[in-house]
Amino acid sequence: MLGPDSQLLIALLIAASVALLVGAIRLRLLPVKAVCGALSIVVAMTGGIAVVNFYYGYYTTWGQLWADFGGGTGNLGAITPATSTTALGSARLGWTDLPGKLSGYDRRALVYLPPQYSQAKYAKVRFPVVELFHGTPGASPLSWDNRLHIGQIADSLLAKHLIGPMVLVMPTINGSGHNFQDCVNGPTVNDETYLTKDVRADVYAHYRVSQDPYEWGLSGYSSGGYCAANLALRHPSSYGAAAIIDGYFRAADGPAAVPLNNSPSLEAANSPLYLAEKLTPSSSPLPAFWVAAGTNDRPDYKPAMTFAAALDRIEQVPFVKINNVGDTANGWAAALPAALTWLWQQLAPPDLRVLFPVRTVTRGLFTTLPVPPAKGHNSGQCVPAKGPGPVVLPCAKFPTSPARKA
Repeated sequence: MLGPDSQLLIALLIAASVALLVGAIRLRLLPVKAVCGALSIVVAMTGGIAVVNFYYGYYTTWGQLWADFGGGTGNLGAITPATSTTALGSARLGWTDLPGKLSGYDRRALVYLPPQYSQAKYAKVRFPVVELFHGTPGASPLSWDNRLHIGQIADSLLAKHLIGPMVLVMPTINGSGHNFQDCVNGPTVNDETYLTKDVRADVYAHYRVSQDPYEWGLSGYSSGGYCAANLALRHPSSYGAAAIIDGYFRAADGPAAVPLNNSPSLEAANSPLYLAEKLTPSSSPLPAFWVAAGTNDRPDYKPAMTFAAALDRIEQVPFVKINNVGDTANGWAAALPAALTWLWQQLAPPDLRVLFPVRTVTRGLFTTLPVPPAKGHNSGQCVPAKGPGPVVLPCAKFPTSPARKA
């Protein structure tokens, strides 16, 4: 069966469009010519969409596409307080409702509970939390499962003792009908309030998680990366760490400008780059930051370096280059294991580090090491590890692709 990312599908759509165009030119009956012409345009547009999907790796199966755009739940069931501890010793990934009392939003989220969550010997442990923000398009937390396979990645990192157990919460960051809101409060939206206040209150109420704000982290890819950077800087006392993957750093560079009503003052107040540049050594304590960007993501790679450099004046910021990849699912998947590994290192308190020791870096793994600074910024690149340091899994090689903010 042809998948939505199949090159053969693209070729067939192009051939069909050409055939219909020829029919529109050569056939004599005017109604038939009109139908062929109209269908040629529709098929050509569909082919263009297929080309974009092939380059960016958004959807590899028709089920993924339908789940994202049809509001489906994939193959995942619900996780409720009553069911979250029934599968002893096994990880759970499923849906939960997170209604917002302050924002007025009632949205669903994916929640990942590690195996240790339901094991009796850890019944009194409160686990660190990472909020994971999806990108746009893909206005659903389901993309964390069907594109990035978050459950399998977390399970693998736990099994290899590269991270300890964390609860992963993947809230919906946009309104219904693909109404992109990108985690901001604007004249008509309350997404920032929902994600920073309501989600936390609901997770506190229903799950056994840490209530120490410094044991809560943020991460996201593409537009979700913008969300993680922006919310961490706007609420620095509420989070311990933020990992940004291929984000954008000015509200005007992405969908956030629309819910902010294109207001210069609101855009400035919600642009992580500008917020970082205003920081001084006397600024309030900040969350730890980690930034990754694909070298082919031209609109965002240099801004990502500039953002990291601005923060480097206050704290050391690892900057990870993902070679030969743009702002695509391939790049996000390459960076995600490294981001989760780093987040555990930042969020786990001393008692959990003792309870869940992780492997030290050994030869053969990869780490982020400093390279000669560029314009004051100690950037990093993926190189073989030679000693202790934050673990970064091997950088994968992916085909080049054009850049586009998602």
